[in-house]
Amino acid sequence: MAKKYEEYYESPYKMDGIVDRVYMTKADETITVDPETGQYFTMRKVSMDRQTLHDEMAYTKLFKENALKLMKLPHPALKIVLYAMSTVKPLQEVVVLNSADVCLMCDIAPSTFYNNLYDLLDRKIISRKLGSSIEFWFDPNIFFNGKRIKVYKK
Repeated sequence: MAKKYEEYYESPYKMDGIVDRVYMTKADETITVDPETGQYFTMRKVSMDRQTLHDEMAYTKLFKENALKLMKLPHPALKIVLYAMSTVKPLQEVVVLNSADVCLMCDIAPSTFYNNLYDLLDRKIISRKLGSSIEFWFDPNIFFNGKRIKVYKK
């Protein structure tokens, strides 16, 4: 019989490494103040053609400080984490791990999926989301898609 895992309405994870710091302008930036609101803005000089390089490939950040946790995972559990990293939506703290989809994409059996899912739960890399059997909170200190500051809760 499977171990009972606690379910969470909100993410049980707190984001590490987010601190207040003084904004430093770059060499090509100027700070200006909106006279109506008093709000500060930066202005940056751009080249005359206004073209800039942009990388259009999708990515998810892997935070080095906690990568060791992933290196210690069994191979199938690591596949599940890689699946989660590749499917997590931007600025979300929840990932969908539908067993049929994960098994197909990771080429693993359902029993392997569940055994390794329980391992990820035991290691606190993911946690169950209350009210769902396929949605899981993941630790945003291990990986995240987007800027964590936008979803940071003090």
